[in-house]
Amino acid sequence: MGFRDSRRLTRSCLMMAILGCLVVACKSNQPQPIAEAPDDPPSVALPDVEGHGLAVRTHDTSEPLERVHEIIEDLPAERLTDETWASHGIEIIRIRESDQAFIHSRLPALSPPGLRWHGQAITWRNLMPSDVALNGRQIVHGDEQLGDQRGYLGLSGRGWSMMTIDGPRILVELAPLIEVEGDDPNYLSALRREFLIGPGDVLLLVGGSGVWPHPPPEDTSDEAIEAAAARGTFGELLFRHETDEASGQRLMMIVPRFGESRTVSRNPVR
Repeated sequence: MGFRDSRRLTRSCLMMAILGCLVVACKSNQPQPIAEAPDDPPSVALPDVEGHGLAVRTHDTSEPLERVHEIIEDLPAERLTDETWASHGIEIIRIRESDQAFIHSRLPALSPPGLRWHGQAITWRNLMPSDVALNGRQIVHGDEQLGDQRGYLGLSGRGWSMMTIDGPRILVELAPLIEVEGDDPNYLSALRREFLIGPGDVLLLVGGSGVWPHPPPEDTSDEAIEAAAARGTFGELLFRHETDEASGQRLMMIVPRFGESRTVSRNPVR
């Protein structure tokens, strides 16, 4: 190949390289199609919890007790309440963690969801703060009524993680109590219970009247409502939530954690 032929070949190669660069540059300047975001299922945002141990969530709703029981009845839940707890008006339901979103969506909230992280709660502490004053209200227990009661109703508990033959679990102990200023807490020893909670499960606590599900009131007059507010089972008084604007129910959820973290519940609202 002669010198001229070599120079002509070199020039052709350079021209092809320049054209290739121009084609790439033109393509890169063209607008790229925007990928469509996947459709996320409806969800209910919940505070983040991570670590090992237990958390307590609260959900305050303006709905009455019979409506709360009606919503729970629609869940594939397991009622753990025994006869003694039911007679004191404390209902314990095992639900799936994913069903928290269902409860939040069906029971309108009076306030943002509450969260208290306890972790490895080796010692007893107030899971439900003792701020429900009796103020002369009567505690109904079966056919009995305990009057002239002083103090504040609360729910004490503790819990820690452990390994069982079926896998990791959180052992939770619960004991309702009445606190009177200046005295030792009066734990209702007959109501002390313990439960094992596995991953994906939640203990849901709500008030009760001793009847499941709670029936709607027969008398809805102002006088009957006022009389009902002055009495109730331990659980009815403990989980009754009142504000200046409205009254309703407080739901309490004991949520186990085994090191995972969830900032938002991605379970669809049914």
